[in-house]
Amino acid sequence: MNKQIPFLSLLLILGGSAFLTAKEAQPTKWPQEDSDIAVDPKVEFGTLKNGMRFAILRNAEPPGRVSLRLHVAAGSLNEADDQRGLAHFLEHMLFNGSRNFPDVENLLGQMQRLGIAFGSHANAYTSFDETVYMLDLPNIEEETLKLGFDVMRDFGDGALLSSEEIEKERGVILSEKRSRDSVEMRLMEQQFGFLLPDSLITHRFPIGTEKVIKEAKRDRFTSFYEDYYTPAKMTFIVVGDIDPLVYKKRIIETFSSMKNPDQPGTAPEMGTIPKGFKFQAAVFSDKEVKSDDLALGFVQAYKTTPDRVSNRIKRYPLRVANSIIGRRFDILAKKEGSPISSGSAGRFEWFNAIEFGSIDVTAVEGQWEAAVPVMEQELRRALQYGFTSTELDETKAEIINQAEQAVQRADTRQSSSLAMGLVNSINSNRVFTSPAESLRITKMAVEALTLEKCHEALKSFWKDRDLTITLTSRTAPENGTSTLAALYRKSQEVKVDPPEKKEDVTFAYTNFGEAGTVTSRREIEDLGITQLILSNNIRINLKRTDFQKNSISVHARFGNGKLTQPAD
Repeated sequence: MNKQIPFLSLLLILGGSAFLTAKEAQPTKWPQEDSDIAVDPKVEFGTLKNGMRFAILRNAEPPGRVSLRLHVAAGSLNEADDQRGLAHFLEHMLFNGSRNFPDVENLLGQMQRLGIAFGSHANAYTSFDETVYMLDLPNIEEETLKLGFDVMRDFGDGALLSSEEIEKERGVILSEKRSRDSVEMRLMEQQFGFLLPDSLITHRFPIGTEKVIKEAKRDRFTSFYEDYYTPAKMTFIVVGDIDPLVYKKRIIETFSSMKNPDQPGTAPEMGTIPKGFKFQAAVFSDKEVKSDDLALGFVQAYKTTPDRVSNRIKRYPLRVANSIIGRRFDILAKKEGSPISSGSAGRFEWFNAIEFGSIDVTAVEGQWEAAVPVMEQELRRALQYGFTSTELDETKAEIINQAEQAVQRADTRQSSSLAMGLVNSINSNRVFTSPAESLRITKMAVEALTLEKCHEALKSFWKDRDLTITLTSRTAPENGTSTLAALYRKSQEVKVDPPEKKEDVTFAYTNFGEAGTVTSRREIEDLGITQLILSNNIRINLKRTDFQKNSISVHARFGNGKLTQPAD
């Protein structure tokens, strides 16, 4: 499987002529070693003598199960020109014969007998800068654990990569490549080709090229495997209903004998991005595009900073500013006759090398021209006048509420989700924190927020940028690029008013009338469901669960949908 890139990101990676260099993915220390942020105390972190890192977390949801993850800090960006697509191809090959499991069919049979389903329990993905192997074991019996650890060790350095199996798998990879010939992929290629023509990213999509997939010899696979599948680039993660001491011993026994090559693969040179153009416009089209999307943004080289409390707090004013702008778009989209159906603002980071900002809106069908000034003027309104106290208070309350809810649900987090949380912290080089520590930092950040800080953060972020405005549509309008640029410049001439200040209002729904009664009650014991009928004939199904603490899910159904609509 291939990890997809958020569609918003694809629209908004823009130009500058800065040189980008990816860092060597051979961390010798965990981020918490240079941080004042408290790492989650329930996780045991360690590093083997060969440089391989590991993290172990006891978690009893679901009981009697364990999730294993092997993170390799290498992906398609590490490929040579004649290896394009082999990082992903190699991911497939690791399931097709290894030191402990030379017979693929025998391995699959063992997995099925132990209740390990390929796809739901065993899977993997390859991205630009990482490859991740995932095993969610359905039990913690010794036979199951032995298979899981043996498979993961073989992923590390035991792949056979036989020429016969490579030939068999070519058709599978080609079929997957064809299945990804989607509107999103085609737009990606257009957008990257225009916005980042000289960036390595543009020329290293993980699925690769048909020529390499069809023709690459075995030595190109083994070269990538030996250069980048090294213990110094690996992190092994265990999360589940386990004894950490037992699993630490098992990790040491399983992986300590792995060796690093004398000359490991080097970090990729990321190339350049355009710079100094001030403003440009572009139109991208595909017959399967479902909506007209507009985006305005910029890109710059990303400067990495240690994951410390002060740096996390510094990000909050801009985060809040973007959230308020998004809320303004939500309100505008609901107004009668609005030319937009949605909108948002954001800041994003890629590969610890690229940082970019964006404002984007989805236009109502046929109204993209009217949507351009909405996008431009809402950003300018925020830049010129800032925000209101009501907007700030509402956003602060939402942020705190989310962090508090995370604390309340902490005990019922699923092991597979926690394992992926640890995976996601690796390439971002962020401290893996408990919900309680995240709430502590969130409260500090929210208490320090002011209208002035949010306004200044937004102005600083957008100051003196090379901007690109894009339209993505089903068909490219005639003279679309020049029209798009002209609409943007015309909008800039329109004066914008300050945001409307609204008085706080109390919640309107406080009186629901006289309470009804329960007229019928039925217990379905084998399903653990209580069925009620109320005096107004509303029917209710109730089920108590314990797998998501401090959370209530409500689903309501009204009528019979379109079946009851009149023909006209």
